[in-house]
Amino acid sequence: MSVLARLFAGVILALCLALPAAAVQPKGSAAWSDDGWASFSGNLYHGPGVQYPVSGHIDAGLRIRVDRCQALWCLIHTKAEIGWMPIDNISFGQGPWVPFVNTPRLPVQPGGPVCFYTGARYTGTEICYNAGHVVNDLYLAGLDNSFRSVKMDSGSAIVCRDRNFRSYCKVLNKSEPRLDPLLSGAITSVRVY
Repeated sequence: MSVLARLFAGVILALCLALPAAAVQPKGSAAWSDDGWASFSGNLYHGPGVQYPVSGHIDAGLRIRVDRCQALWCLIHTKAEIGWMPIDNISFGQGPWVPFVNTPRLPVQPGGPVCFYTGARYTGTEICYNAGHVVNDLYLAGLDNSFRSVKMDSGSAIVCRDRNFRSYCKVLNKSEPRLDPLLSGAITSVRVY
């Protein structure tokens, strides 16, 4: 068998193994083996809930690997620990979430409305929010990780990768036909000014 044929067969085999795993990934959940940070110190459990025995302890600010999530709990591991912790204690951003430190820099411009689009260059489904509208978790509206561009005449919006305005956040003060690569297809919380 030629080198090219073996290479082609290897690529086909890799796709056959990877696609089924991607197909069963629940929408809005962290990808398997995703990087994260422990936002708060706390116990790890043998199962997804406090009713399970404690399996260890984790300190705030520690880098973790998220293996999978189930409802409001995620199975995580570090070099020394493995166990389940509440998803609210995990930051999926570039660093651990710290109150009033990871807050986006203001100023914001009051106005509105702000319209988000599921496609780049203002294509796809349009979702508009008026000033004062807050969405802590777009997953509950079926819109998690779906926005790729934003249009506004006036006003501002704060958008974040994680629910409840955690993780990587950015103030949007102008229309963007293509959102920042860290936000495109990754916005989970929105506040419009």
